[in-house]
Amino acid sequence: MKVQKTKLGLFLYRVLGGFLIGVSVLAPGISGSIIAIMMGIYKDVLNMFSNPTKNVRQNIILVVPLAIGTIASMIAFVVVFGWLFETYEKATYLFFVGLILGTIPIVYSELQKHGIKIAGIIGIIVSFAITFALSLTMIAGDVVNGAAEASITYLEMVYGGAAMGASLLIPGMSASVVLMLLGLYTDLLFTAEAIVRGEWFYLTYIAVFAVCMFTAVILVSRFIKRAFEKIPAIAYAVVLGFIVGSFAGIAVTSLQIADANFTWAMGVLAFVAGTALSLFFAYMNYKREKEKAEQDVEQQGVEQDGHQDSTENA
Repeated sequence: MKVQKTKLGLFLYRVLGGFLIGVSVLAPGISGSIIAIMMGIYKDVLNMFSNPTKNVRQNIILVVPLAIGTIASMIAFVVVFGWLFETYEKATYLFFVGLILGTIPIVYSELQKHGIKIAGIIGIIVSFAITFALSLTMIAGDVVNGAAEASITYLEMVYGGAAMGASLLIPGMSASVVLMLLGLYTDLLFTAEAIVRGEWFYLTYIAVFAVCMFTAVILVSRFIKRAFEKIPAIAYAVVLGFIVGSFAGIAVTSLQIADANFTWAMGVLAFVAGTALSLFFAYMNYKREKEKAEQDVEQQGVEQDGHQDSTENA
């Protein structure tokens, strides 16, 4: 019974992870990979995409709840989060700022394990500058609105999907900002709204976009995985720079948003809620890693006992 509860809990945890990742990908300036790191599933997702034909069963077990959560988040973003960004835009951004803040200690602790070197410091500075600059390109207040009359083409879906896929697994990089720079963000939001309204014809555009996106994700994930294996100190330093840059950029942008419905009490509450949620996920991930380590030790003990018994019998 305990095993079943654990599996169900992990499944629901991953559904929630997929939901938050989906929202963060659609929300301007937020990095989906940061959310994945926060929830402790980034490495699993990276391993899955870098070699999708290996451990197919485990990949399916991982991707199904993530897909359920992501699809649910797309609907929720159009219906709920679209309204939140339109009505309480500043407070909603501050919530995501809090989420990102809680991720920084997680990545910093990983960096400490591998040591901070001069190359890593340079990586932090460069990645911070890139992400901070990209975060500041957000068109605050005009992102969720203005999608009603967007037009799309299949060619846009091809290069838009490839660009989004290439940026998805780079921690701190916002896929939505990349789409905004290409002028495709409102087109995709319009497409999602049309599908929610029952205009199924637009699914063909999404299919083309998805194929190009996943192809790019698979190609980029192999490069990122190799970087974490070969140069972990520099890789984690670059990730830290991306995350801090994203945090600073979104924080600065959110404070500049003119929102008539905003109050500082609401903003502080949203920020604290985001930070608390992030730290909760960090704790859950720590607990999951600890349980996994204990299970591995138990399994090794069982295997050693079995080997001992077979030696004695021989």
